[in-house]
Amino acid sequence: MVTRPFRFAASGRNRTESLSDLKDYARKVEDLGYDVLLLSDHFHEGLAAFQALAVAAQVTSHLRLGTLTAANDLRHPAMLAKDAATLDLLSEGRLELGLGTGSMDSDNRMAGLPIDPPGVRVDRLAEALRILKAYFAEPTVTLPGRHYQLTNLAAYPRGVQQPHPPILVGARGPRMLRLAAREANIISVMGGAPGDATLAEKRDIIRQAAGDRFGDIELNLLATRVQVDGQPEQPSNFPAAGYTGSRDQVVEQLQRQRDEADISYIAIGALAMEAFAPVVAKLAGQ
Repeated sequence: MVTRPFRFAASGRNRTESLSDLKDYARKVEDLGYDVLLLSDHFHEGLAAFQALAVAAQVTSHLRLGTLTAANDLRHPAMLAKDAATLDLLSEGRLELGLGTGSMDSDNRMAGLPIDPPGVRVDRLAEALRILKAYFAEPTVTLPGRHYQLTNLAAYPRGVQQPHPPILVGARGPRMLRLAAREANIISVMGGAPGDATLAEKRDIIRQAAGDRFGDIELNLLATRVQVDGQPEQPSNFPAAGYTGSRDQVVEQLQRQRDEADISYIAIGALAMEAFAPVVAKLAGQ
């Protein structure tokens, strides 16, 4: 199997207080050599992702732009598809659309949305993925689904990337990992819960479910617990994604992790992105 080259993203989870702050931040992410700017989708932090990424597209030239991850419960997939297609158009084909069931139940509580059982949320996400793919491929979308019923939905505007922008799905448990293996181009392998499977074990679940398409799937990991060359450590609730030590030691950690679990796409929290930049300079594209 061919080893995927490393890619790196800065995950903009810090608060941005003004338009100039957002523009400066996007430029800095690109200048530091990161491949992707990712924004989260929570009520308690950050700007609205799609609007903010559209601004970031106007002040950068090659930086790719994505969501990590848009919470499916917070918007109807017809509106999500239109937002995604609009951003893909305005960024001239730089969107990477990240989607998940929603990682924080507090978002649902704040918005007065029901917190359904995991199986219901996974089924709903599966339907949303069908809608998204059809929106980018067809002039209209009709889906008599269990959770969503669309009738001749006009798929406008047309996105730039075909058949659709790369779709990232955030997944932790076996059922979500298998869904992502069947539907996603990129899988953000989530963890941190007691008793979680190892990264290699989750990779094996993905590989079995993906079959022949496994080689076309990129595996992503979000890491905010980072300390490089003695810089202040950034905290994280995901200890499996911590990288600490000298630049060379962190480079070795990442290379070993790629060898063991096929993780080649690393997202670094905004507070750690400058400290991590020497690692990006060493490994990006390698």
